[in-house]
Amino acid sequence: MVQMRELDVIGQISGLLGWDQEVMMPPKAAAMRAEQLAWLSKEGHTRMTTPEVGELISAAESEVNGSEVEQGNIRIIRDSYDKATKKPTEFVEEKARHTSKSIVSWTEAREKNDFSLFRDDLAKMIDMSRQLAGYLGYEDNPYDALLDLYESGLSVAKLDPLFQGLRDSSVPLIKAVSELENKPDCSWVHKHPWPKASQEALSQAISEAIGFDFQAGRRDESTHPFCGGSNPDDVRWTTRYDEKEPYGAIYGTMHETGHALYEQGRPRDLDFQPAGEANGLGVHESQSRLWENQVGRSLAFCEWSFPMWQEHFPANFEGVTPEMLWQAVNQVEATLIRVEADEATYNLHIMIRYEIEKKLINGELEVDDLPDAWDDMYEEFLGIRSSTRTEGVLQDIHWSFGAFGYFPTYTLGNLYSAQLLQAAEKDIGSIDEQVRRGEFTPLLDWMRTHVHARGSILEPSDHIEEATGEQPKPDAFVAYLADKIGRLYGV
Repeated sequence: MVQMRELDVIGQISGLLGWDQEVMMPPKAAAMRAEQLAWLSKEGHTRMTTPEVGELISAAESEVNGSEVEQGNIRIIRDSYDKATKKPTEFVEEKARHTSKSIVSWTEAREKNDFSLFRDDLAKMIDMSRQLAGYLGYEDNPYDALLDLYESGLSVAKLDPLFQGLRDSSVPLIKAVSELENKPDCSWVHKHPWPKASQEALSQAISEAIGFDFQAGRRDESTHPFCGGSNPDDVRWTTRYDEKEPYGAIYGTMHETGHALYEQGRPRDLDFQPAGEANGLGVHESQSRLWENQVGRSLAFCEWSFPMWQEHFPANFEGVTPEMLWQAVNQVEATLIRVEADEATYNLHIMIRYEIEKKLINGELEVDDLPDAWDDMYEEFLGIRSSTRTEGVLQDIHWSFGAFGYFPTYTLGNLYSAQLLQAAEKDIGSIDEQVRRGEFTPLLDWMRTHVHARGSILEPSDHIEEATGEQPKPDAFVAYLADKIGRLYGV
């Protein structure tokens, strides 16, 4: 369908402009960039909602014997068309324009630790998200309409018991570790500075080693790490650097490289087709969390990468062993920053955002009360409280572009990644042994075959079942986490 090709090109252009806005755009360009992105959103929405598209979809749906790719395309186009026709064109254009403005004010507010600079733009974005939920429609909860945008079929009714189960399994582990008198000594991490140039070089080397093709992508720095770009030949990811500690940069690199590997592995015979796109944010997040955590924070990876750490930070690794590095990158400790959280506490960070978003969208929490409500929930869930807005309510970029309903996909990614890794190991043998030798190709090839190359042909839950033999469930992740914490801390 020619219309879908043109819409995909519009999306690619928007992706590049969005990447530039966060990475390279000069500050004075913000107002014009907002107009550019607003026009592209309006144009895409107008093209998607023409009666001709609706007629073509209906005609295609009447042909019941199409291939799985054709069926996948029709399913996705129908869903996109139905959602698009429920949204007024003026609303789509205004939301895109406001997103550009809101990202700029969030960036300034975060830098200056001043929530008031972002307050009005956030309030408008919350109102627009409530409007969006109303346009899309829902049965039980307005927030369900937003959750469904990021993972098909996701709802509060499904997430509430899932988060409760994860809380019940993780909180005892966290408590047991916190009560230990003797923990691994990781003080060596803070005895030396970690030069940015060395972090950049190590980031590049690790991303290359696990399979990212820099002839079809690039690495940059941004306020909030992300992966973007336009197509598998032009994938762009970012990280950020802190000379007090290197793990935010290096594991941010592995996280975003995981996303980027997925994008580079999408099926090229399905270019410009909806079924060729990545399959929802939960599946996407499974790839980033897999490389960041289950590979990157394994003892095997620390053993393999240890000479690289020594090469780039020679003064910092005197008297340090690979096992000490493994202990340092896996410390279980309540911290304020989500992207730097350990695997045991990470889902609690997501839970906080999930509970806050439900209240915001349902009108149970107002924007002026949000910063303190954020700090109160951190105290309730993790026993800590932020002393700055930058480390509190301003730490994530997502709300600046209206991504309410996005955060729960991070937890789905954790669950999916453990299930996928378990299935991969049955097929290709010990992944730890391969990683220890620096052999990342077998795992990447398995993911290419079972995840990347399958695009969005199937619904996300069916995709996971096809790849692993089971519908998504938390068992593999819970077992993985308990085993890892047990080996690290003896609990």
